[in-house]
Amino acid sequence: MSGELDIGVIASFSGAICLYVLMPVAAVAWARRRLDVGWKVVGMGALAFALSQLLTRVPAVQVAQYFLRDTLKASVLATHVWLVVLSLTAGLFEETARLLAFKYPLKGYRRWKDAVGFGLGHGGLESALLVGGLGVLGLINVVVLTQLDLSTLNLPPEQIEQLRAGKEQVAALQWWEPLLGVYERIGALLLHVALSVLVLQRFLRGQRRWYWLAVGFHALTNELASLAARDLGKVAAEGVMTIAALVSLWIILRLRDRRMPA
Repeated sequence: MSGELDIGVIASFSGAICLYVLMPVAAVAWARRRLDVGWKVVGMGALAFALSQLLTRVPAVQVAQYFLRDTLKASVLATHVWLVVLSLTAGLFEETARLLAFKYPLKGYRRWKDAVGFGLGHGGLESALLVGGLGVLGLINVVVLTQLDLSTLNLPPEQIEQLRAGKEQVAALQWWEPLLGVYERIGALLLHVALSVLVLQRFLRGQRRWYWLAVGFHALTNELASLAARDLGKVAAEGVMTIAALVSLWIILRLRDRRMPA
């Protein structure tokens, strides 16, 4: 039998997808008006994300996971090591992109407000394009699985069981669960701004440790959030992101240019 669409879940998914796009747009508009952030730093931040993730790391991860799929299914240790690798490479790829951006194309844009604009561009593209795209796929899956009548399908038993499990997961969704992603994006935007501010210190203070601090903070946040999501659930993962967001906000304000308006 086909199910009925939960209007609350559909509305929540739709609202979340809109907010994935509108939040970074609003944040950039605020930075432009309040801090006089230039479009160049915002655009370079977005480009840095595209080059460090969409065009390099993400495809490489997909290929690696394909070849490692049997090992990852069979070994808990291998899965844990893979999570560490994913977290560490996220930090290395993205922070290196920030480092190179401030070293070359943004050599003349090494102010605190430039790091803020760069981080908003970086995290904004991630939110609007990557997370928003996944949100659209999630919404499509909810609609398809809800309306799917398994009794009419001529598929192997294992595939039918997978689809049944998917239908059960969709049926168990609460209306507020898709909005957890919106909450997570707020923390992620703060994190990206903080990481940009940290990497900028590599040039302002002439110390390499700031770059490595950014890599470590990024990797640690990803790892703890992934472990929490896997072992404790979505709400626990958002708890990790809340702590990371508060630390990020402290970093942003602590390293703020005191000449900027309050």
